[in-house]
Amino acid sequence: MTIKLYYQDSEISEARVGVMDSGKDAAGYYAILDQSCFYPEGGGQPADQGEIGPAKVLDVQSVEGEIRHYTDIQLPKGNFSAHVDWQRRWDHMQQHAGQHLLSALLEDDFGFKTQSFHLGKERVSIDLDLDSATKEQLLAVENKANGLIRQCLSISERWITSEQAKELNLRKPPVVEGDIRLVEIAGIDFNPCGGTHPKNTADIGLLKIISTEKAKGGMRVYFLCGDRALQHFNFLMETTDKLVAQLNAPAAELPQAAKTLLADKASADKAIKNLQEQLLNLEAETINPANGIIEKLFEGRPIKELQQLARLVIVKNPSVTVLFISTSEGDVRFVCARGEQAPGDMREVLQQLLALTRGKGGGNAQFAQGGGATDNSPEIFKGVFRSALKNFK
Repeated sequence: MTIKLYYQDSEISEARVGVMDSGKDAAGYYAILDQSCFYPEGGGQPADQGEIGPAKVLDVQSVEGEIRHYTDIQLPKGNFSAHVDWQRRWDHMQQHAGQHLLSALLEDDFGFKTQSFHLGKERVSIDLDLDSATKEQLLAVENKANGLIRQCLSISERWITSEQAKELNLRKPPVVEGDIRLVEIAGIDFNPCGGTHPKNTADIGLLKIISTEKAKGGMRVYFLCGDRALQHFNFLMETTDKLVAQLNAPAAELPQAAKTLLADKASADKAIKNLQEQLLNLEAETINPANGIIEKLFEGRPIKELQQLARLVIVKNPSVTVLFISTSEGDVRFVCARGEQAPGDMREVLQQLLALTRGKGGGNAQFAQGGGATDNSPEIFKGVFRSALKNFK
């Protein structure tokens, strides 16, 4: 049985450990230690990482009653120095303690119970059992949490039995049998928890709610604590500084500057679209059929543009059949269309063309499109197109 040093002191980050056994499973090489300062993934908190002697610890999991330290190489039996990635551990401790504080205040002040907790690589979240909380409620909880953080309240742990747990007013029921570990934020929270936490609320640093969304029939609240919150603030400041320079507006006027820019872009996009439509109409006027057939080859022409051009052509020439081919680096795209007075099923024509490609397509009797990779020349496809049309006469 591995001695769990991280429960004796959550700030232990290095120790002399003995490898009692090692092996390999579906997840990779692993080592079993006599004692460990590495926290295994659980309770919403990711696993620690670090080094054991020459090996990098990539993951730590509880498997079949033992703690497996997954490493990049297999470790032999023996004694080694173990070092936890402290920056990662400290981040997890700040986020986890912040979650306890936030969940406690949301429940005590507004009756919003936390259903689950996720400590992600970039964001931390809790899922609440309600459709929505107001901005005013979240701001009030955030301000109160940061006030309690500044009070440097004690965060402590202790172990009790299942029978003792039944006599306590715990915030949530234990999910394990036997000995139960409780985490207490003095005067604020008393909860079963297997994670690691700092020793007082001041070590959380600060807590900032950054966004919310609907999830799982309730509301998901994203937040950051401590160093992670400061890094996020620095990112926002860098982004703001870039926008100030690019939009030539002070930070307070960025929303209006962005609104003006988007309005200008929408107007320009509309003008460009009108000009493109005019150009396509003019192009359609210049395309004349030969014996009721129009075949044109294009290089790298967007398929949607060719579809629009084909529709204009068959409206202008209701008795013609059209094949537009667009090629680009070993890839070919087809648009097959016929006017209302022209015979044939363009789906059948397209399938014969696609048979010479490694692609697919679809459409209806009057209009079809598709394509794929091919080694054949455009002239071969034109020949297939003409042959297919003969069957409709």
